[in-house]
Amino acid sequence: MRTFTIEPLHAPSMEACRLRIDNLTKPIYSLATLELIAERFAGILANPQPNHLQYGVLVVAADHLVDGPQNSQHGRESYAAIKRFNDGRTATQGAASKLQAPVHVVNIGLEQDTTDLTNIDQKVIRKGSHFFGVEPVISCDELEEALELGFTYAEKLHKAGLQVVAIGNIGERAFLDSLVTTATITGCAYDDILVHTECGPTIEQRAAHIHSFVDRFNIAVDDWSALSESERRDAVLHLLHVAGGLDIAFLTGFILGAASHRMAVVFDNAVTGAAVLAAVTIEPLVKDYIFPSAAYEEPIHKEQCRFLGVKPCLHYNLQIDEALGSTMGLSIIDASMHMLNDMKTFVEAEVKAAEDGAGKGRQKNKE
Repeated sequence: MRTFTIEPLHAPSMEACRLRIDNLTKPIYSLATLELIAERFAGILANPQPNHLQYGVLVVAADHLVDGPQNSQHGRESYAAIKRFNDGRTATQGAASKLQAPVHVVNIGLEQDTTDLTNIDQKVIRKGSHFFGVEPVISCDELEEALELGFTYAEKLHKAGLQVVAIGNIGERAFLDSLVTTATITGCAYDDILVHTECGPTIEQRAAHIHSFVDRFNIAVDDWSALSESERRDAVLHLLHVAGGLDIAFLTGFILGAASHRMAVVFDNAVTGAAVLAAVTIEPLVKDYIFPSAAYEEPIHKEQCRFLGVKPCLHYNLQIDEALGSTMGLSIIDASMHMLNDMKTFVEAEVKAAEDGAGKGRQKNKE
């Protein structure tokens, strides 16, 4: 994996931004999350008053477990989904257009051939990941190629002027790889993030079944904090090699690359969340550049957010992935920019701040 440098947030810009926010014509701290988002973007961009952000969307396509017993569709659903993007008929593209956010869709690993789809970036590494009950999901060379491609797209979107990118995925059977990646990094038990079903094996039986497949690959880490930086990176790469899949590896590289270019990333579901966990574990400073969006009832996603200490803003009970949740999250960031720039301070509006109010000492009047 290539080397990269991620800088801490720019504290002076954050302090100046916070002072402006505290002096906007509203009760101090009353806009909560919008205030925190604006303050963090000041630190990301090293600009006390960021405005008119350039948004974009990146969707990566890859199928999972193609040689496993669950593969009955053989990529037909994934092909239908990516064709909708090719034809410009998705809710994601509709939401992105409102923010003038270009949507980039790249196929790195769908089982079906997509060369007939001319609006899709064709970067196929292999046609779907393996089932880890047979062998590691991708080879070490395929892992390196997926990571490098993610870095390349981070550079590409940065050069295009994007400052915030919503990420998403298309692909079948990503659940199991996301589950194993998440549990290994957070330390939770498989039992805690598996969903009860009315028929078939119990949660305990399913957890034991998964263990029987993956334990022989030695991916468990007793204490991530006890590892050195290089040991932590190598452990994450081994995990992605065994159970991550092409899309999670690609997105991990993209997130690391984006943060190194001071680009923010918005994530939503279990697949994008697994990549966030991997990137943050490799380089903890990445967390400052990551924003959650939609809330899902799915236990894997909940565990990811718990571990990261973040709370999604949007509660729409979405039943679709394909970057829709993260794209809608861009609207929250845009709202925070409008708050920061369209609202006036007490001095600008020539409104007198209460001298004995909650903002005493922070809110200034015109001298």
